[in-house]
Amino acid sequence: MAAPPDATALQRTASDYDQTPYRSLPYAVTRPAHVAAIAHVFGLATPPVATARVLEIGCGGGGNLIPMAAAFPEAHFVGLDLSPLQVGQARERAEAAGLSNIAFRVASVTDVDAGWGTFDYIVCHGVYSWVPADVRRAILRVTAERLGDKGLALVSYNVLPGWHLKRVARDAMLIHAGQFDDPVEKLGQARAFLDFVKDSVSQQTPYGEVVRAESAFLAGQRDDYLLHEYLEEENSPCTVVDFLAEADAAGLGYLADSDTMLPETLGTGVAATLRQLAADRLPRLEHYLDLVIGRSFRQSILMKPAAITAARRALDPSRLAGLHVSATFVGLPAPDATAPFVFTERSGRTLTAASASAARAVAALSARWPNSATGGELADLTRAGVPEILDTLLQLIQEGMLALSIVPIRVAGAGAARPVAWPLARADAGRGAHDTANLQHMPVELNAASRALLPLIDGTRDRAALAERVMAMVTQGVITLRRDGKPINDPQELRALVGNIVEGTLRSLASAGLLTA
Repeated sequence: MAAPPDATALQRTASDYDQTPYRSLPYAVTRPAHVAAIAHVFGLATPPVATARVLEIGCGGGGNLIPMAAAFPEAHFVGLDLSPLQVGQARERAEAAGLSNIAFRVASVTDVDAGWGTFDYIVCHGVYSWVPADVRRAILRVTAERLGDKGLALVSYNVLPGWHLKRVARDAMLIHAGQFDDPVEKLGQARAFLDFVKDSVSQQTPYGEVVRAESAFLAGQRDDYLLHEYLEEENSPCTVVDFLAEADAAGLGYLADSDTMLPETLGTGVAATLRQLAADRLPRLEHYLDLVIGRSFRQSILMKPAAITAARRALDPSRLAGLHVSATFVGLPAPDATAPFVFTERSGRTLTAASASAARAVAALSARWPNSATGGELADLTRAGVPEILDTLLQLIQEGMLALSIVPIRVAGAGAARPVAWPLARADAGRGAHDTANLQHMPVELNAASRALLPLIDGTRDRAALAERVMAMVTQGVITLRRDGKPINDPQELRALVGNIVEGTLRSLASAGLLTA
């Protein structure tokens, strides 16, 4: 039997997260509905997500697991975390949302035994690289023991070679800030010292370029991100080859990564060379791909080896026919554009469609956001053939631009006479939270108007009734509306402004994916 992890290290980790809790957010690629869809792309049948048992190792404040439980009330969810503070926060939020299908436990992964049962889906996001080696082995061992025969697990980790460059900033900050125990002081010293190094290094050396790039990136990151991602005592990136060797030793096989990036994304010539060099050895192929793109983070999907043997690695567009897909682009071709048609994603990446029908399909998919669509639905919308649409969707998958789901994502528009907001969003706003999750399992910031209106949008009120409730808040002094910094007192002006606020907020909530049918 393996020796238990160092108790002191576990206590230190729990204390760090209690002192500075990590903001707990939803991560769309960890959803069972997305992970199951990836498996279907490879021709595998998966446990139904609607009734699944799901375990999250390192659940934090429940930001990832609670929206899953809200979306699938017939499924059962269990989260564990070392931090009593964050587990307490998770329990409070789940109770406020009225969720009875979720449980949170203060526990180490080494506490998970046969009494916990088996799970159809296991998620371990943002944990593996930040714990000691014995805990990393325990994560994989427990995952193998508790995963069902056809279950899927997603484990994320920092990966080399990309994290070699990030280590420059981490090492520089820790050389100085590592001597401080107080998290606030450590953060301030780390940021100040990295700025000093950035301003002092030679401007025309590769080292200087790396330091400046990482400094610019970290300047825009939250304190909790910097502390727990870069300044934790333990941060052990590895190659994908090493990770998959550890997974294999624990009794797990590799299916794919949740972003489904394939060598063909880099072009057929590059892909052919990579595949030839790898000689059909999948871990080596993935490592070569990481070397070419400089990947720094992976989200790998693992299964029992017996289940993976049925996977069909040669992707066939026909397998996408039953999947629900989503995508949104900030830049669309002009209506009078001619081929090639270029679409720009939020990250700045572009997709080029060669045919007009393919371009129409991509535009139609983007217009449906945040709703999903199937290939058949897109074919109906664009009067194109289903095979051509599926080819386009496969290209989007290979480019990592497509969100997949095994079940439909249906979000309402703002036009309903009596609109309904997602109950989780209503509950979060009712608690005064400044963010929530949408039906795409993405974080959504809530402004003051959203926090005030969301609890009221339960399907019992039309726009006039919503406006009356807001006017009552204004009259009672709960809300103060201002123009040019001065409170508005004219009743007619107030009513007009409140009406505009209600209408604008409903449109904003609809586009954010927070209204339901």
